[in-house]
Amino acid sequence: MLSLANERVFSMNRLSSSKLRLLFLIFFLALAIPSGILSWKAYEQLRWEAFHQYQQDAQLLARQIDNTLSTAIAKEEARTDTDYSFLNLAGDPQAKFVQRSDLSKYPVVSELPGMIGYFQVDEQGKFSTPLLPQETNQSNLYGVSTAERLLRSQLELTVRSILSRNELVTSFAEKNDVNSEPSGINKETLKKELTEHEEADYVSSLAEAAEEIEDASVENVGGNDAEGASIDKFNRSELSQKISQLKAKKKLSNAGFSKLQSMEEQKKISRDLGLGETFDRAQLSSNAQGASSIQPKSLKVASEPSAARQRANRVEQNYIPQQSIDSSLKEISPEDKTLIQINLFESELEPFRFSLLQSGHFVAYRQVWRNKKRIIQGAILSAEKFFEQAFQRHYVQSPLSEVASLNVVYGSSILKSYLGNTEYNSKFSSSREPPMRGKQLFATSLSEPFNQLSLVFRVTQMPTGAGASFVVMVAVSLILVLVLGTYLLYRLTLRQSLLAQQQQDFVSSVSHELKTPLTSIRMYGEILKQGWMDEQKRNEYYDYIYNEAERLSRLIANVLQISKVSRNALSLELKPVKVAELVSLIHSKINSQIEQSEFELEIDIESEVESKSILVDADAFVQIVINLVDNAIKYSSKSELKQVNFSIRAGREHSIVVSVRDFGPGIPKKQINKIFELFYRTGSEMTRENAGTGIGLALVKELANAMNASVKVKNHDVGAEFILRFSASDLGDF
Repeated sequence: MLSLANERVFSMNRLSSSKLRLLFLIFFLALAIPSGILSWKAYEQLRWEAFHQYQQDAQLLARQIDNTLSTAIAKEEARTDTDYSFLNLAGDPQAKFVQRSDLSKYPVVSELPGMIGYFQVDEQGKFSTPLLPQETNQSNLYGVSTAERLLRSQLELTVRSILSRNELVTSFAEKNDVNSEPSGINKETLKKELTEHEEADYVSSLAEAAEEIEDASVENVGGNDAEGASIDKFNRSELSQKISQLKAKKKLSNAGFSKLQSMEEQKKISRDLGLGETFDRAQLSSNAQGASSIQPKSLKVASEPSAARQRANRVEQNYIPQQSIDSSLKEISPEDKTLIQINLFESELEPFRFSLLQSGHFVAYRQVWRNKKRIIQGAILSAEKFFEQAFQRHYVQSPLSEVASLNVVYGSSILKSYLGNTEYNSKFSSSREPPMRGKQLFATSLSEPFNQLSLVFRVTQMPTGAGASFVVMVAVSLILVLVLGTYLLYRLTLRQSLLAQQQQDFVSSVSHELKTPLTSIRMYGEILKQGWMDEQKRNEYYDYIYNEAERLSRLIANVLQISKVSRNALSLELKPVKVAELVSLIHSKINSQIEQSEFELEIDIESEVESKSILVDADAFVQIVINLVDNAIKYSSKSELKQVNFSIRAGREHSIVVSVRDFGPGIPKKQINKIFELFYRTGSEMTRENAGTGIGLALVKELANAMNASVKVKNHDVGAEFILRFSASDLGDF
């Protein structure tokens, strides 16, 4: 009873498997959560370092684009007032040496992206271009062939049409109305009338060029009698009315450039031409402040001016030729230079402005004040070519194209978007639009006069780099080590806990197993000493004392053997032993055990194996059989058939099979793999009915392995069978 009480106290003090699992779960979480947080923080840090690195790349790219545009516009601002004329004066003004200006070159050459052509509009709305002289039929005097003049005229028409569509010059159609012949009037006569009212020469250059291609000798078309009659019939009041309408249009067109400077007008145009998406320009300043905190000291934010130059008005004095050469001349002689009148003008040139036109073009222009009269000088730019040359070319060559999209914003409207090498959802392109996604990488506005343009970079995919991959690998390895280590530690602890319990059970069982036979021996010894029984009883008591002593000897032998096994000190002497000798030895050892338990022993030995030998240690072999028979008696004590079968037969591959079978309840399937474990006993410690130490079957397995034999258990419909397979020592007899 005391032993049982001690077992219960130990069982209460020992942690159950569920509590042990909970303890190790807490232990695992205590290590895994901080490790996971540290790994995630390290990964996030590397990711943000990659983000900041690409942010700096975006700043550098924006600065490169800004520098390119600033350099281009600086060269345009450096041009003189006279560069926008076809001819300008070179050298000493007294020499009256005129030459073609730099802007008269064809094809047009400029560093401004998307250049179409240069133009000049005076205060009267008079349009001119440096591509052609005032007298277009004098082009050949300056080395311009007829075919080239036709191409130049076509480009002039393109520039004029763009300005006209945006109401920046008088409509070309209206000028053609004046230059047409509604009443049969001759063009030369009408041009003379317009000159008197300071009207520009709008005689069709294309028509004249076409006539010169057809006929190399073009002569000035003069009036004839029929034309004179038409002139007499011309309604002067009708001409005066047309000129008044033209003057009103001139004022309106000249005011168009002033209207372009309006922020509201630019916002309206950008909304009309944009992709439908907007961008809050307030993010530009906050972005620049955030970027400055992470950029190296040598890097300047792209939103700062890209150059130290001051964009201010400048005043210059230029000599401008005022009188054209006689249109009938084929070449210019020194005497003809005296006809050229050279005037000195003082001009005030304002910095260039940059605006978006309703037609989808850009215009870069400046105001020039010549004798207090405003003149507009500038260039028309193709928006598509401007985007391609100014932004896309730099963007696709940058590594940013692989990780970020680029949005080009004008005002607050997105005009163009690029994703990698692909342009998408643009008014100037029909490409499909992939979804805008990702965090804003960097946003900045360009320097003046392009300050209405902003570049917005958004992350599409952010490579984490080798460092982040290493962190992920370390984190995964750490988690695996934690999981595996915790699991193994849990299993080891659980095993040790169970082993400690089994050892405690073993001590209790051994104590009980030792006390029982000793108590019996002492009791029967005392009776025999007193002599209180007859002769029959005396012999019975002697047998009982002998059997208990045998039982005690077996228990002590098992304990000693298992002790050697645990110390790896088991030493067996293997030698060939006849099967018949082993059977005789076993029968004498277990006969009393069988008789005392009131069981029957059935021995079945195949005749062909009786003469065979087994390489065994005889004592260890006998101990194995005794333990198996003892186990069979113990667990089948309540069975209807109290019988133990012992058999030896020939097995496959020249082996000898030894088996011990009982007719008890058998062994539960869940416990078959555990019954050979040390200290393991079937059933619950509190409800177990059969006594035992839990070392018998463990010792059977260890002794069998030491003799190069195998042992297994097989359940039958009734009872269980333990099967051992030994190798025969005389294989030649099989």
